[in-house]
Amino acid sequence: MPDLQERFSSQNLELLALILPVLIISMALHELAHAWVANRLGDPTAKMMGRLTLNPLVHIDPMGSAMFAISWIATSFLFGWAKPIPVQPRFFNHPQRGFAIVAIAGPITNIAIAYVTVVTNIWVFSNPSGLLGEFLALAFSTNVLLAVFNMLPIPPLDGSRVLAAFMPREMAESWGRLDRHGFMILFALIVVLPGWLFGIIDAIRSPIENLLITLAGG
Repeated sequence: MPDLQERFSSQNLELLALILPVLIISMALHELAHAWVANRLGDPTAKMMGRLTLNPLVHIDPMGSAMFAISWIATSFLFGWAKPIPVQPRFFNHPQRGFAIVAIAGPITNIAIAYVTVVTNIWVFSNPSGLLGEFLALAFSTNVLLAVFNMLPIPPLDGSRVLAAFMPREMAESWGRLDRHGFMILFALIVVLPGWLFGIIDAIRSPIENLLITLAGG
């Protein structure tokens, strides 16, 4: 059973208050990147549905938002999702390749946000302490985490779209049908095998963070 007193401690609530706006903005930019790239490749679906926007409210998914609260209470790990961008690969000249390019645009955007954040931290504010320093550090680590997490080759994460680009068409279509169960599979992995899952994520995340800090001159 989770320790609710610890979950709702003033320290954890302060952390939650800092990380939620970071998550909302970062996930909105992630989804906007998907929409923008899909539109550039010839799929107007997201644009026609009003998803080609910076407005974070448009990208919020009610169930995904509820899962942030549920996962935080149950596991102390924030897990949720934004509203997926509608993509119709039939508009692309090469459907599987186009879908993969659209998919990878989201994680690349998160890496770009992380890099801008660490550059701002080092060169603009000279490694500030206090609330600003904590906010910038969270924005940096959260965006790297979002990029790595979304590139896991598990449906319906972006990594599964990239993996599907290397599959025969029939196999890719079957793989894509796993999307409807994907988030429940992910949540089960977080609850049942957190050490294994987070171990893989950390093994990828740490070198990326170190590389971005080095590139930023830190």
